[in-house]
Amino acid sequence: MKLFKLTTLALMTVLSLTACDKASTETAKDDKNLLLDMTMESLKIPMDIIISSEQITAEQKACVEKIDLNSQKAVIKEAMDKAFTPEEIQQLNDFYGKPAVQKVTNYGREQLFKQIGLPIEETAEKPSEEDMKVVADFSQTEMGQKYGKFNLSEDAQSANKKVNDFIGEELKKCGLSEEQELK
Repeated sequence: MKLFKLTTLALMTVLSLTACDKASTETAKDDKNLLLDMTMESLKIPMDIIISSEQITAEQKACVEKIDLNSQKAVIKEAMDKAFTPEEIQQLNDFYGKPAVQKVTNYGREQLFKQIGLPIEETAEKPSEEDMKVVADFSQTEMGQKYGKFNLSEDAQSANKKVNDFIGEELKKCGLSEEQELK
């Protein structure tokens, strides 16, 4: 898979409604912005793919491992804070903290990993129809609609571009090009 396609694929999911990360209910209740944390975790997906590639050198691998993705947290947080009130962010956190939603996102993450050939650490439970209904019902709420529109907004796209540009520049510093094939 070409490096550019790999990073673009992962970054397209960064601010998506089905943010894919394993999150416990306890974490959802304790964190101020579970959605931001989940988004930051999803940024690690392309890095894990690159690091696990047999096509890069040990030096390149070490360089990729040093990329500070947390430096991009402010970019994503700014876009979220501009679009949502603290109360709305709490509503999103509450939604992603629900066990049914966690099942759906964990299963979706597993399917993404299978599709792009990443190893699966533990098999996710397949969500039930009731679990899927929780997600579908949320997408029809005012908050769900607002979040869906946000994902397509100029602010979200701008944040994605900034993060994508940052990762691209960092990968260049590691001697990796966007045209490079990774297996």
